[in-house]
Amino acid sequence: MFLFMATLDHSFRLLLDSFLEETGLSRRRFGMEALGDPSFVRSLARGRRPGLKTADRLLVFMGLEPMGPAFRREVEAFLEATGTKGYVLGELVLKDPSFVRRLRRGDSFQLETVARVRGWMVVQASEEVRAAMRAAVAGAPLLNGDLGAEDGGSDPHGEGNVSCYRGKENHMNETITYLNTREAAAHLGLSTRTLDRYRVSGDGPVFLRFGGRVRYLREDIDAWARTRRRQSTSDDGTAAQ
Repeated sequence: MFLFMATLDHSFRLLLDSFLEETGLSRRRFGMEALGDPSFVRSLARGRRPGLKTADRLLVFMGLEPMGPAFRREVEAFLEATGTKGYVLGELVLKDPSFVRRLRRGDSFQLETVARVRGWMVVQASEEVRAAMRAAVAGAPLLNGDLGAEDGGSDPHGEGNVSCYRGKENHMNETITYLNTREAAAHLGLSTRTLDRYRVSGDGPVFLRFGGRVRYLREDIDAWARTRRRQSTSDDGTAAQ
């Protein structure tokens, strides 16, 4: 449980570092474009602890699912599966019986508080309840790790699910590779001008935009390429639809 409490903030920072490394955005530009605060990343290095709402704004900017809604779903799943009253959970974990009510209305909390509540729920939960909790946070980075371990499911190095981005954490479970336009064009054997034109016409693979930077997911490029399969020069691609 204590490992769980200690790692959510750390995992978020690792995720942010991996994103900056992968996209090439400077720390100053990232803070400005994501939050309107060019000194944000530097303040993190000096000990600033972002709240849940701030972390969610950054996750959305990075093209990832925010934690807040997933955490609320996870709490609701635990309460429903165990029959625990919201005020009881808040009192036992935080000595704050209003916690669940405030969470439901959208209040922000420190990531340490989120981790503390999650760690407590995991220790109390049966495997069946943990399965419901896992389903509730599926798709949310940092929250969707293995909830089966007695320490709360976080990995012992505090790295969580930062494998959403390629970089120094590439030894973890799954790697998602982001390609710039030149790399994507080379992967497809096309020119960069062709991809530029496709982005305007909407005929090409889907892409992501981080501020002024365009990135492609390799899996999206390959999926788009598969739709271009033809059996003859007269095949317009509609026969398989």
